[in-house]
Amino acid sequence: MRGTVLLSKIKQAGTDLSIRNKLFIAFLLLNFIPLAIIGTLTYQKSNLLIQEKTNDYTLDLLGEVSKNIELNLREIDRLYYAIFTNPEVRRALEQANSGQLSMVDYLSLSNGVSQILYAAIIDREDIENVHLISLNGLVFQTGDARSLSAQLNKTDWDQIMNNKGNLIWLNLEREPLFIAGGSSVYDVDNLKKIGYFVLEYKKTSLYQYYSQIKLHNQGELYIIDQNGQIISHEHESMINVRPDASYINRIISGGKQGNFSELVDGRKQIITYQQIGDMGWKLVSVIPAENYLIQSLILKNWMILIFLSVFVLAIILAYYMSNSISKPIRQLSDMMKNVEHDRLDVSFQYNSRNEIGVLSRNFNRMILRISYLINQVYQEELLKQRSQLKYLMFQINPHFLFNTLETINWLARIQGAPDVGKLSKALGDLMREAIKGKEMVTLDREIKNVNKYIYIQNYRYADKFQFNIDMVPCTLHVVVPRFILQPLVENAIVHGLELKLGQGSIEIRSEFRGENLVLTVTDDGQGIEPAQLLELQKALTGKVEEVQTGIGLLNVHQRIQLHYGKAYGLSILSTPGSGTMIQLILPSSAGPGERLSESST
Repeated sequence: MRGTVLLSKIKQAGTDLSIRNKLFIAFLLLNFIPLAIIGTLTYQKSNLLIQEKTNDYTLDLLGEVSKNIELNLREIDRLYYAIFTNPEVRRALEQANSGQLSMVDYLSLSNGVSQILYAAIIDREDIENVHLISLNGLVFQTGDARSLSAQLNKTDWDQIMNNKGNLIWLNLEREPLFIAGGSSVYDVDNLKKIGYFVLEYKKTSLYQYYSQIKLHNQGELYIIDQNGQIISHEHESMINVRPDASYINRIISGGKQGNFSELVDGRKQIITYQQIGDMGWKLVSVIPAENYLIQSLILKNWMILIFLSVFVLAIILAYYMSNSISKPIRQLSDMMKNVEHDRLDVSFQYNSRNEIGVLSRNFNRMILRISYLINQVYQEELLKQRSQLKYLMFQINPHFLFNTLETINWLARIQGAPDVGKLSKALGDLMREAIKGKEMVTLDREIKNVNKYIYIQNYRYADKFQFNIDMVPCTLHVVVPRFILQPLVENAIVHGLELKLGQGSIEIRSEFRGENLVLTVTDDGQGIEPAQLLELQKALTGKVEEVQTGIGLLNVHQRIQLHYGKAYGLSILSTPGSGTMIQLILPSSAGPGERLSESST
């Protein structure tokens, strides 16, 4: 329940945010989210590349050191070949193998061979001692006379005695300072074994090949043999020690080179190894994983700095974009508030083809339209006031007029003049309808009023014209403004038939056309001159305000439009000498006000 309420509040808060703030947040998120994703992926990828490059660099470095060590040992192989192919060395071994040497001869022979051996290694600081052993155990050597049996165990001797070709290298468990390189010696002429060759190689010389390599803080670099024992290490105390770490077995069973991570004593270590030649030794580097993080940390700091810089730029850009879009909307809103306070003289200028530009132009057109409509309503109200004023002027003492006309009617009847009485009664009815009648009447009642007017005019003009009414019965119930036909009939009599020679005719017709009621008044009188007709038509369309003739027609036209709108009113067609046709167009439904029945009085 609380979650729903909280979600509703958050949604409402988002709805209440201004457009500028919504745009600002949207632009900010559109910049922040891709930036964060790209930054994170870039950092992860770069971090991975740094580790790969560092591992590759370490492998390349170990490979170079391994090659240098291998080349050095191959040079010792060449030294070995040079020694056992020396004729004097071969003769000395053959004599020693014969078993016929006296002690004096042995010492003399040993002195000569030792000089040859010295000469071979005089420039080699990495070789401590060289031994030549005959098949019967006589030894020719350089340096101090030491017993090889104290250094080599039976397994070591078996490997040397069975080895042919290049030297085999042995890590001496009993000797921490040297490694042994040994092999059988054969006569190059008959390929018979004539003895054994053993040299003592300084382990410190191996260290010289990688002593200049600076690993990361707390990193280690050393050489192990095929059994996992350390042959060479920065610290002599570690020589001939087999580390307890489980990664040693992975290195021994692994390929010629590789790298992997291993948890050692609770710390993650990056292990890289490279095999040295084909002797089974491997050069190993052990680097704490956190040392790799130094480069990653530098990269991370740079990424954060770049991210913050771009994010600040994104904030500035988001603010500018949201403000540039919302500013004209706020200005337009302020103008609408001015319009709300009846200020219609405002105009919003925004020269652009975008949606805001369209909105501004529509706003300006709306203001112009409102101003026009207000002015039009004002003019219509003014016209109504004028009409009401005229109407009041005609209401001066109406009871006096009615009573007078009624008196004339009764006097005429008493004195034997019924026609005068009828005329006065018809005139009284018309005046009563004009002064006290309802504003809206049925078309049937309007026709009755017209008949009374025609009755009066026939006496005046002595039946100078014929009057014909052709009404569609279903149109008689339509409610129309009162006295809209009488001015049209009066116009036909006064301006059309009065000056015509002979008898004339007036016809009134009604019909429905779609949603409209059309009333037509036609006469065959003198017609209207073109100039006068043009002036009347301009007045009907509002192009001129005042006319010299046709005031009654214009009054009817304006009344119709006041009631129903600009789509309704009068239209006039006239031909001089042939007559005039006036059409009155109204809506077919009842007009404003109460719908009246035919019995309305």
